[in-house]
Amino acid sequence: MARADFLTSLIFLALGVYMAVEGLRMPGAGGFIVKGGEPGRVPVMLGVIIALLAIILLVRAVRQGGHRLAGIRLADPDLRSGAIRCGVTAAFCSFYAVGMIGATLWGHEVQYAAATFLFLAVFIVGSEWGFAQELALQRRERWMRRTPRLARAVQSVLGFVPAAYAPYVWLVALALIQAALVSWTVAYVFESQFYVKLP
Repeated sequence: MARADFLTSLIFLALGVYMAVEGLRMPGAGGFIVKGGEPGRVPVMLGVIIALLAIILLVRAVRQGGHRLAGIRLADPDLRSGAIRCGVTAAFCSFYAVGMIGATLWGHEVQYAAATFLFLAVFIVGSEWGFAQELALQRRERWMRRTPRLARAVQSVLGFVPAAYAPYVWLVALALIQAALVSWTVAYVFESQFYVKLP
């Protein structure tokens, strides 16, 4: 895992620096916020954040010995499955960015918030489905510690679900809640605070 973190951190560091440099070349990136303008501020800010998080990941990976790449075998099953997951994620993200946002379905243009909600919900469920049993137990224990009344209320609402299916129902429900919160928050912040018109 440390090796994967090391390599991933280098990729994200390069991406963050590239975004920041290209953002600085856009109009108004270094000035004050002007309503309806300054398109360079967002990529610069995101690029800096990505680069800083990549540096944190890089330092952690180096401390764990992830920079020692000797002994990596290309036929390693973990490496192969990681490459497959990376490819599927890249394809799914590309479909979201190019195929979903602004697409026209049944005569209606798909808005950013709707596309983001659907993308996040499917991505979370798809990524966590295989770990649903383990994650459901961890989350239930965390909820019972932090907000026992809310956890009991949710359990009573979902009491009709058979125990074998409960982790998957919890997974889907939480994915829908997270997707709704993130898509609404991002749309609000970008349009109301950064004055960026989303498609």
